[in-house]
Amino acid sequence: MYELIAKNKRKSVIVFIAMGILMIALGGAIGWIFDSGYGEGVFVGIIVAIVVWAIQAIVAYYQGAKVVLMGMNAKEISKQDDPMLYNIIEELSMVSGLPMPKIYLIDTSAMNAFAAGTKPETSVVAITRGLRERLNRQEIQGVMAHEMSHIYNRDVLYMTFASVMMCTIVLISEILMRSAFYGSLGRRRSSNDKGGMAQIVVILLIVVFAIFAAFLARLFYFSLSRKREYLADTMAVNFTHEPSALANALQKISGDPADDFDPGKMAAAMCISKPNLRTRAMNMFSTHPPIEKRIAILRAMGEGTSYENYCRAYETIMGKNDLPKG
Repeated sequence: MYELIAKNKRKSVIVFIAMGILMIALGGAIGWIFDSGYGEGVFVGIIVAIVVWAIQAIVAYYQGAKVVLMGMNAKEISKQDDPMLYNIIEELSMVSGLPMPKIYLIDTSAMNAFAAGTKPETSVVAITRGLRERLNRQEIQGVMAHEMSHIYNRDVLYMTFASVMMCTIVLISEILMRSAFYGSLGRRRSSNDKGGMAQIVVILLIVVFAIFAAFLARLFYFSLSRKREYLADTMAVNFTHEPSALANALQKISGDPADDFDPGKMAAAMCISKPNLRTRAMNMFSTHPPIEKRIAILRAMGEGTSYENYCRAYETIMGKNDLPKG
């Protein structure tokens, strides 16, 4: 499993580099639009893009969990508030070797849970009231083992920074499109009639690039999280040795009628199930694989809880085995 996690991290670094190049290119394009003619505009645009990302990344790193929990009406709970839930997390902490995370209860009838934070020492796990009330002990243990797996695999760290980069790229793309229309278009077209049309074409190409960049950033972001859900499932089963418990929990969650839970983009990828998953078509922009496939894989595992057994069950259900080799 350690080799598998290392491969997962290497793939994340590649995606981060790709997103970074995209962000720098967007900053340079904005700089080109406002260039005074001396060539410094592109350089300034790149620097500004990096600074914007750095500020957001610093805030996410030091205040990531608080930002995620903000506005959710989440309440930190202690052992006295909920002894059973606390004991479940305590047991998982000992099994996984992770520090005991803070536990939050979210006051909503929706059934979901997620992990947040940028490092194990400061990570938190959150569970909704609906999930806490409607699952039994074994099912809650399976769900929370899945969330603890995200912390163990450092998914919360990577997805936090991926989310920041995606938001930065989308923000810069919007600035670029507005700049192209309201800043450069009139100034460059008025310079001379003959060159005006060429400048319009260039600016339109920049707008197309901005739209494509925002699309590509979302694609990169979502590509990071889908395979991580399968890895978190198999790690959770490794912690609890009860694949049926997690499968039963996912079955109940998939039939949840509540749709009032919106944890935000940063936390959505770390949820046990994508919020409102049942009403949204699965496509390349989904943060989660189909929940019915995850359930079928877990049920096909039988009693074996190793990663190799999970891969065999995955291949049986999916008809392929594109999971990382472990």
